[in-house]
Amino acid sequence: MAQPYPYTYYSCDCYDAKTTAGAAKRASAQLQAEDEDERTFDPRNPRSNFSLYPLEHLLYCEDCQQIRCPRCVIEEVLNWFCPSCLFEVPSSLVKSDGNRCTRNCYNCPICTSPMTVSSLDDPTNPSESGGPWILACPYCHWSTAETGIEFEKHTGITQQLSKVANGGKPIPTPKEREKERERRKELENRKSRDILSGSEDSPTQDQRRGDASPNLDDIYLNLAAFYKTQLVAQAPSNLFSPHDINFSSPSSYSRIMNLYSSTTSKKQRQKKAAPMREAALELEGLMIHDPSSDAAAIERIKKEGWGSTLSPAQKRAQPNPNIRFDTELRPVASLLMTKRGKRCRSCRHILSKPESKITSTRYKIKLLALQHIPRLSLRALTPTPPPGAPAATPFDYNALRSGIPAHFILHVSNPIFDPIRVTLATSSTTPGKVASRVTILCPQFEVGANTDVWDDALSSSLTPVKRASMLGPDGMPQIEAGKIWDRGRNWTSVVIEVVPGFLKDPLKKEDEELGEDEDVLEIPVFVRLEFESDVSAEDRGLGDSLGKKGERERREEAFWTVIGVGKIAPM
Repeated sequence: MAQPYPYTYYSCDCYDAKTTAGAAKRASAQLQAEDEDERTFDPRNPRSNFSLYPLEHLLYCEDCQQIRCPRCVIEEVLNWFCPSCLFEVPSSLVKSDGNRCTRNCYNCPICTSPMTVSSLDDPTNPSESGGPWILACPYCHWSTAETGIEFEKHTGITQQLSKVANGGKPIPTPKEREKERERRKELENRKSRDILSGSEDSPTQDQRRGDASPNLDDIYLNLAAFYKTQLVAQAPSNLFSPHDINFSSPSSYSRIMNLYSSTTSKKQRQKKAAPMREAALELEGLMIHDPSSDAAAIERIKKEGWGSTLSPAQKRAQPNPNIRFDTELRPVASLLMTKRGKRCRSCRHILSKPESKITSTRYKIKLLALQHIPRLSLRALTPTPPPGAPAATPFDYNALRSGIPAHFILHVSNPIFDPIRVTLATSSTTPGKVASRVTILCPQFEVGANTDVWDDALSSSLTPVKRASMLGPDGMPQIEAGKIWDRGRNWTSVVIEVVPGFLKDPLKKEDEELGEDEDVLEIPVFVRLEFESDVSAEDRGLGDSLGKKGERERREEAFWTVIGVGKIAPM
């Protein structure tokens, strides 16, 4: 296990609730045939790995009165904010602008550290604006000056960065891209007419393309324009659908007229529209692979080495996934973070809700399981040496001796403000290939309420608490069955006797191979709680809440826990 021995895991029953309808019927029939208290929990079952959690990782639903694990809750986003500038972003802007900060918050593409705006102004000849400005990383000292990007102002970095390409070349605006697309489309149409007419004065491929190849923005705009024209040309699938009506489309107008025209035949009315075709030209958004770019990249790797290429993490963080070398890197805008609330998946009750203020780390509502469920902890019962004798060696939980009884103290603490009656149950032998014997000497006991600490101090000064089982003259504990070991204000300790099993069966000639963690001694314990608590206003009802204000009700809760004692040492 990840944590040292001993440990305690709590089981959530949601892992076995999501079954098919047939399996659920068969399971319900089996549950009716056998008593629920007689069913045992097997911590070595593969499905049990999805239900065991430490108590600190669990929430509690007061309406369902059940433990809630991370799989039992529903998360909802309360607000979005930038972790660098702590600026709250409306959800509408997140949908339109993306999950990135649109201010001056950028991370280094090399080491992902936050970048700062620095000035390149010459001290001997300062400028009026104090620029030019760059984004620099204070950790690895990478800056946008390495890719030839400089800014005129120290504010509005996002707007300036969207207009400058690597090397300082300006990026055309969307209107300029649209004009260039229309111009190239006109050249394509003119070439087609010239070929049909037999003219030889048609532009060549190099004249039409120009020096620069289209980037991702051009390809996206071409695709958007192409599919927009295709959608307008096609008839809607459902004429009266709210999202499919387009009265400006000639095909839609023609279809409406055909529905109410008596001269149109039935076959013409049911005639299906032609299927939409895909992009077939570069002007329509088709991205043509250029083999020369791969050859140039191979030659560059041979010359500069593998270190000039990007790592997979750096490539995924870049907005353009087609870049390959570090000279093509651009600053990455900071990802937005969210504050999330949690609700119960069954009743939608709020389990956790942080404060809306960005700088606050407090919670308005947080129903933790450790505030409603008793905590179980285990420790070895070691003998107390007599005065003057050397201290005893600490108990080794990683070397439990097979066949030798060992006693442990199970400590149960009560976090609620009402006294509870606890009933512990476990099978006589642990499940698995290595069967160990387990005996709880006092399975039923009471635990006091979690009252004020001063009440415990005053009561202990008047009537001191005495341990029910004392140590003998030889330092060994004198344990009595049916009696608790110790008791405090809101806690009670009982003794568990464990006889570790044998890793190798002496009666068998051939040793059976043990699986992973088969030598780990885990005890499944069924915990049942009985207590009385005040009836809430919701349960009483608003009408008679004043008449029955002091009413109390009896409640029962039950859950499974797994106590990891240690490892059995080989003989």
